[in-house]
Amino acid sequence: MDSEIELDDLLRDLTGEITHLYRWLAESAGINHTDLMCLFFVRSTEGATPKALAQHVGLTSGATAILLNRLEKAGFIIRSPHPTDRRAVLLSLGPEVERSGLLQLRERFIGMNRTVFASFSEDELTIVRRFMGALLLNSRNSLRQLRTEDHASRSEAKQH
Repeated sequence: MDSEIELDDLLRDLTGEITHLYRWLAESAGINHTDLMCLFFVRSTEGATPKALAQHVGLTSGATAILLNRLEKAGFIIRSPHPTDRRAVLLSLGPEVERSGLLQLRERFIGMNRTVFASFSEDELTIVRRFMGALLLNSRNSLRQLRTEDHASRSEAKQH
């Protein structure tokens, strides 16, 4: 149990520090943290749609529309018609993402952590990747389940 508590404390502290770092980087580009998470999602998701983005960042469709309007106006996002569904929209990164240097964030993080990465063997890094991948998958699934339960309980409360 002590090991689980220690790991939980380390993960909480690490995610907190990474969040602070991402917030600083987002602010230096003139956007907020949620905007940055939106851009990361669009960059890494083939066929990103507003609905998928809303589910990923946990926003309502209205809040997502406001977010996308702001990012599109600033040149960070481009909305294009879906090639096979005339009602759908696809999201892609706009020219301002490259101009702002946001695409170089990965290289900056790797550079900041290069000595840490190099201090572990490939076998150790394989275990770290498996551990982090399992935590990521579990966190995503847990959050999805929590949101589903919360939505169901709110819907039930409205009916009574």
